[in-house]
Amino acid sequence: MTTDLNEKKISAKPDGRKLRTDDSRQKIVSAFLQLIREGTVAPSAECVARAANVGLRTVFRRFKEMELLYREMIIELQNKFAPEVVKPWKTTGVENQLQEMLERKAIIYEDLMPYRIASSYHKYHSEFIKHSHKHWNEIEQKSLESILPFKKSSEPVLFNAIEVALSFDTWLQLRVDHNINPEQSYDTMKLSLSALLQTYNN
Repeated sequence: MTTDLNEKKISAKPDGRKLRTDDSRQKIVSAFLQLIREGTVAPSAECVARAANVGLRTVFRRFKEMELLYREMIIELQNKFAPEVVKPWKTTGVENQLQEMLERKAIIYEDLMPYRIASSYHKYHSEFIKHSHKHWNEIEQKSLESILPFKKSSEPVLFNAIEVALSFDTWLQLRVDHNINPEQSYDTMKLSLSALLQTYNN
């Protein structure tokens, strides 16, 4: 009986090797995300190792290729932002809900921007990232269709125009290409959206 209890105690002890592996893995992922957030579009394994304070061999032991780190990034971002995209609207009516959608997107886009730039840079070499971007676009399309009083199939041009007015690419162009601050970028997209809604209402 005593032997059985001792065996259970021993088996209940955490696996030190696994804990160290999990710890170094998380350090590497966190360092990779931090480098991207600070503006390094394509961090090298050497940069990640230095930032994580681990050896280069440890990086490749945990992630056999850098593609796997981009996958970790996509998964973390989806877990963080997807609930914000699909949560219920607080307002009612098409114009109010589109306004609420834009407000949410402006916050998400600003936080997401460095990671999306990095993943866009890498997506031409990664089927996983291409698929993730496509899946994200489909989620946003469904969210938009849930608000608008028409389907994309019935008003494709107007739907596409509204989608562009609310898109991350538009936010990125305003913020990066035109060097416009977040507040003015938001106001610009809001004006575009209002003009499109006015077109529909007329």
